[in-house]
Amino acid sequence: MVTISRQVGAGGDEIARLLAKELKWKFLDKEALERLLAERGFPKMEFEIYDERKPALWHRFSAERDRYLHFLKMVSYDFARQGSCVILGRGGQVLFRDVPGAIRVRVVAPLQDRVEAVREKFDYDERRARQVVQHEDNERAGFHRFLFRANWDSCDLYDLVISTRFISETSAADLIKKALAAKEVAAVKKERARKLEDLYLAQRVRIAILYEQQLPIHFLEIEAVDGVITLKGTVGIRESIARCETIAADVPGVTRVVNEVSYVPEYVGV
Repeated sequence: MVTISRQVGAGGDEIARLLAKELKWKFLDKEALERLLAERGFPKMEFEIYDERKPALWHRFSAERDRYLHFLKMVSYDFARQGSCVILGRGGQVLFRDVPGAIRVRVVAPLQDRVEAVREKFDYDERRARQVVQHEDNERAGFHRFLFRANWDSCDLYDLVISTRFISETSAADLIKKALAAKEVAAVKKERARKLEDLYLAQRVRIAILYEQQLPIHFLEIEAVDGVITLKGTVGIRESIARCETIAADVPGVTRVVNEVSYVPEYVGV
């Protein structure tokens, strides 16, 4: 699998689509993700608020941030576990950083080249094109800081950084295919598949507990390993401990639940 992050005007969208087409792999972009979220019951209006944008101040302190992130993870992991794929944007370089053999690519270009690309594509004057490029850079950087607590520009998030200053889209796609063909990537194919299944199952359990059953649990942590789910967190109602375990056990794919949820009586003021 490949994730592609890109600066606006650097050609990353075109490279991602070309790569998916040449490899005949599934492709996840904004439109496809929106459809998947809608199928899971996530409102389109809320998707538009967060999608690669730095949300307004009101939303930064809302539980909706966490809800969006958990649904984003679930549909992304579900998509990736179903077969080879190219994922464009959506924080893929962060979501899949612990997945063995996932090639995380960043596509960049000099500022002036990007300004010119935007100017030609939208028939803007240079001033307007420069404003668009700078605005998009700020929005995407803010999206990663807000949602993932990550620095969008950090090289630690990427396995391959490609500048399109002198490299065509076709050549860039070829570079990514060479990285995919590396023996180290092929060697972890089974491990990658297992990791994706674990990530999806853990997220599916999280959604079931927090949003489908709306169980009040604090500091929820979930680990999945080959179908075995480990739950950690605190609840203010003792009966909720058993309820957590029951909800998790009912999720398809879960074979056993290790319940480490703790009871902590809620403080009641007088």
